Parts: sequence; C-alpha cells; structure tokens
Amino acid sequence: MIEVCLRHHLPGFVLDVAFHTTAGVTVLFGPSGAGKSLTLRAIAGLFRPHAGRVVVQGDTWLDTQQNVWIPPQRRKVGYVPQHYGLFPHLTVRENIAFGLRRWPSHQRTARVEELLTVMHLRELANRYPRELSGGQQQRVALARALAPRPHVLLLDEALGALDPVLREQLREEVRQIQRRYAIPVILITHDVHEMAAMADKVVAMHHGRVIQVAPPEEIFRRPATPALARAVGMRNLLTGTIRHHTEDITEIVWAGGTLKVPRVPYPPHTPVQFGIRPEDVVFVREDRPLKAAHNVLTTVIVGVHPAAFDYIITLQLVNNASVHLYARLPHPLVHELHLRPGQQRRILLRRRAIHIFPPVEEARSSKEEGAS
Repeated sequence: MIEVCLRHHLPGFVLDVAFHTTAGVTVLFGPSGAGKSLTLRAIAGLFRPHAGRVVVQGDTWLDTQQNVWIPPQRRKVGYVPQHYGLFPHLTVRENIAFGLRRWPSHQRTARVEELLTVMHLRELANRYPRELSGGQQQRVALARALAPRPHVLLLDEALGALDPVLREQLREEVRQIQRRYAIPVILITHDVHEMAAMADKVVAMHHGRVIQVAPPEEIFRRPATPALARAVGMRNLLTGTIRHHTEDITEIVWAGGTLKVPRVPYPPHTPVQFGIRPEDVVFVREDRPLKAAHNVLTTVIVGVHPAAFDYIITLQLVNNASVHLYARLPHPLVHELHLRPGQQRRILLRRRAIHIFPPVEEARSSKEEGAS
C-alpha cells in the first residue's frame, strides 16, 4: 500500500494531491504543469511540501502533523529521472553499485552481477555512459535504482526520450521487472498510449489536483471531466438536456435530435455534457439488417484522414451542419466500406458507449466530499 497526501503552495500554483494505491504499476497521468513531477519528487524526498503524508509499504516517510521527515537517502526508493542522471565518470558496473557502498563486498558483487544479467548489460559492464545508446543508458539507470532493493520504483518520464520502437520494448521490460521483483512502480507520463500500455491504475491530474483514480479502461470509457476526456482521445464531446427516463434508459435532447443512453440519476431538464469515443461510432451497413432502431444519425463525410494504422473520419450531421462527429476505423474497414468525402452515410452511436459527465454542481460537490 502506498498512501500519498500532499499540499504545497507556489506562486500561481497549488499542489493538492491525495491518492492511495496497491497496484503493480501506477501511472500519474496529465498535461505538463499538472504537478506530476512535484508529486513524485515529494515521494522520493527530493521536495518537502508544506503539509502532507507519505506512507510506503508501512513505512512513514512524511507526516507533517507528526513532524516526521525521512531524508531521501534513508527512504527505500528507486528513482529514475527523465534524463537518467548517470555518473559520467563511472562505468556501468560502478553506476549500478553506487547505492550499495555500505553493503558487504560479496553481497554487493552478487547484486550487481544479478542486475547486469537481468537488464542485459553484461557485455557493457565496463563502458561509460557516453559510450551507450539511450536505451542502454535507461537500462543502467533502472538497474542502479533497483540495486538497493527499494520499496517503490519511481520513473519520471524515464521513457520519454526514446524512439517509439525502443519505448515499447522498454515498457515491456519495466513490466517484467515489476513482476519479477514484485515492486510497486509509480510512473509519470503525459502520453496516452504509454498510460494505456503500462498502467494497472491511473492517477489523472490537472492543475495540481487529482481528478480521477481508476483503471485505464475506466479512464478511457468514463473520464471524470471533459478535459480528461479530450486528453484520452474522446473527441466527440457534446451538450444536451435530460428529457425523461424509463426503467433503464435516459433520453437526451441535443443538437442532433434525441439519444438514448443508459439511465443516469439526474432529473429531467438537467443540462449535461456527454461524450463518445471515435471507436464507438459505427457505420451502418446498408446491406445488412439494422438491429438497433435508436441513436442512428444521417451524416455526410467531410474528411478521411490517416492516423497511424487507422483513419479518422470527420462527419457532419445532415440535419445540423454545425455538429461534427469523429469516427476511428482501421484501414481495412475503411477500404471495405469505400468511405470517401462527400458521401452520405448513416452512423450508429453505441448506447452503452455514451458517457454522461456529472453536471457541474454535482461534480463540485463530489470533489468537496472527497476532500473532507
């Protein structure tokens, strides 16, 4: 269990963060300036907040109410900064051994040899950092952080400087390290793909605050705020008004007409924002029977844009040209459906994929209750 509660005032910025996690890999996710690195440095003891509490694996490292402050060198933490922080005058072997100076010689040697093998560094053991590639330097930094058997491994965008192929490879190696040593990992990223690939739990941050703590699937499908929705690729963000409810369905009036969504606990006439991911916008196959009779819209394709292995399709509603929607389809399906700009096509918005954001007042009340 890792418990983090921090509060700190800076000119024009307030860090007010609270979360706990038992996950294998916890990702602090958010834009630059969200307070992610400040939070990680506070856990490591490299930054002392005005108030807070940090407990890792039962050890209290910070508790301002109890006047507890454990300095960084006494915290059992492995920390890898963004640019690795290797000592240029030490070899790979010496860098890894640096934090083991107080260990008995035979234990220190055995631990270094183990990590040289695990991190695939044995052939590089006598090289200096300047003689290594970025990926090799990252492995050395990880090995050095792991050497003293820390209680938590902290990675401050440590994969950010690598090329995409190497990043993917190193992500898997970090996951293997986490499983091999059963060590909790807290990793910082603003990259949504890295968050999805790495996280068991996500701590989403914005302007110094935690806005949602959840598994990545929930962050993608049910983000707490429209800003977070945009950050994780939910491009279709719309507004409407609750019309009425049935037993398990809520009907929403919006610029495109009406939509049926899973029932939500808000009264009729409540203004709401809602969103749907581009992957959940489905093109109707006119050569096949349509199972659902609701949430079917007639659109015109105004753009077909490649996006890596997919296409982003930009759509305009026929009955309201001011409303644009986005669909995301893999290349083969786009070609199979013969999608081209100017075509009129019917689409289906999956009912269960439509996410209703809490009304503003309710969202504010929830935050206040969570802080109390």
